[in-house]
Amino acid sequence: MNKLLSYYQKELRFLKEHGKVFARRFPKIARRLGFVEGESEDPHVSRLIESFALLTSRIHQRLDDDIPEVVDALLSTLAPQFLRTLPSACIVTITPDILRSGITDKNLFDAGTFLFTRQNPELPYQFKTVYPVTLLPISINEATLCFDSDELSWKLRLFFQVWPGAKLFNERVRLFLHGPVNAVNTLYTLLCSEVERLILRQNDISISLDPNALSSVGFAVDEALLTPDPRIAPIHILLMDYFWFPQKFSFIDIQLPEGFSVQANGEFELEVVLKRNALTERLEKMAVLVDKNFFRLNCTPAVNLFPQRAEPITLTNSMPDYPIVPDVRHQNQIHVWAVHQVSVQRKVNNSIEHIPVLPLLESHISSANEHDSGLNWQVLRREIPSGNGLELKHFIAFSEHKARPLSSSPEIVTINMTCTNHELPRQLKYGHPDGDFDSSAPIAGLNITSLTHPSSPVNPLEKSAVRWHFLSQLSLNHQLLDGKQGAQRLKDMLALYNIAGDTEKARLVSMIKNLSCEPVTARLISNDPHSIARGISISLTFSHDALREPDYYLLCCLLDRLLALYAPVNSFTRLTTSIEQEAQTTRIWPVRAGRLSWL
Repeated sequence: MNKLLSYYQKELRFLKEHGKVFARRFPKIARRLGFVEGESEDPHVSRLIESFALLTSRIHQRLDDDIPEVVDALLSTLAPQFLRTLPSACIVTITPDILRSGITDKNLFDAGTFLFTRQNPELPYQFKTVYPVTLLPISINEATLCFDSDELSWKLRLFFQVWPGAKLFNERVRLFLHGPVNAVNTLYTLLCSEVERLILRQNDISISLDPNALSSVGFAVDEALLTPDPRIAPIHILLMDYFWFPQKFSFIDIQLPEGFSVQANGEFELEVVLKRNALTERLEKMAVLVDKNFFRLNCTPAVNLFPQRAEPITLTNSMPDYPIVPDVRHQNQIHVWAVHQVSVQRKVNNSIEHIPVLPLLESHISSANEHDSGLNWQVLRREIPSGNGLELKHFIAFSEHKARPLSSSPEIVTINMTCTNHELPRQLKYGHPDGDFDSSAPIAGLNITSLTHPSSPVNPLEKSAVRWHFLSQLSLNHQLLDGKQGAQRLKDMLALYNIAGDTEKARLVSMIKNLSCEPVTARLISNDPHSIARGISISLTFSHDALREPDYYLLCCLLDRLLALYAPVNSFTRLTTSIEQEAQTTRIWPVRAGRLSWL
């Protein structure tokens, strides 16, 4: 609003200055208007001039903002993630009661299960789980991180026990690393990339496991915090997850070997021997932090998103657009996140038909049939004055692409969408011993508690110039990232995803020092001579300061997937990352071909 005021004052000065010029050139007309030195003595004319200045100032501001309506329309079709609020998210733990749950084998708590806060009973806030949780009848009795002076190596030891009356087979055990951020990031990097040996012990029997039995979590398409969208490459959503809620990656999967089994009350141990490197030097200070509470079973990220049907809209010819109201009873508690489906209810031949309405910026070839509504819809976002300043509201506008049949009754529009409670979940208290959430899962005796306080929602950036930069990232050309400016372009690209303004992440991104690309020919399968293809070898170098950054490995994982999108058809990318002056940090990542298929 302050910005609009400056434009208004500028336009008003412009009219007064040119009013003086007009009065000198056309004195007779100026006298009729009561103009004296650019100002009118007639208050009605003065009000008209001020009103005109207000209107032109809004137009001037829109032009200076690069016409945000245009870029918003483009982004809503090509990159809608940049227009949506990043909702509140947290990590929840689902703890079955050993006696009341009756769990004796694995039980699945599905991804997408809705959790309802126990507080605020008038309108419970809803969270949706992101990962499927395999509830296993086991507990962690002890966890230690210690230095073995005989082998001169650090060892992590985890001790598990099976519940009474239960049994465990070769399942995948998922652990969430819960503790101080630096300790979690350091141990996560070591477990994912610096494991020398992995040993499973049971009843005095030791089994050597492949270090790959430990794997990271959160990089799959169906593991994104936000709802998958076919218009968005999964890596772009993962980048937003990384800058917005990186705790979702702090999970480790342990794959137990084939034929493994433990009976009731049985115990087993997992020993992880870590390689010596710069990060292990930190373990002495953080070893005291690692205990059984550092590793949590049965956890998943949860995000404050839920489906909602908006209040019905009656179409009239007198309104250019209509406000989208999720719930007329709770207008300040439920906010629109995304509109998915729109349909119109129309009376035809004494029967009610529900006809889908397609988005305006979408292919309508398939809609040329008898079920065509004749309408298209478009969502508009506007800042509306409210008691707390300006508030972002959603409106829907309709346009006709062909004549609609006359109806004897009003046409009713229904809207299916996803909503969020915005800031409200953060205002509640969490960590209650009896649980913070209820769920509809068909399992008794579950205590669902929030391990982390829900994060603050992050509103999309409103600066139009920044949004034009978003659109510029849609060009997938590896030459744009090559040469002297390649590293800077990559840093600029990553900065766009740091909508939350995380200074730690921004500092790590700033350590990218050099990026180069060159064509290569290599085998896609090492032992198959017929799998030779041409590809792009990408070398990425970080400054020496990155050696002390525990988040370095996770960022490289994401960059490996991001740069894979730059592979041409029938080609591949192969990323090599390193830290300057540290040869032992050089890592050659697996060959990737983005999301493209081999022809």
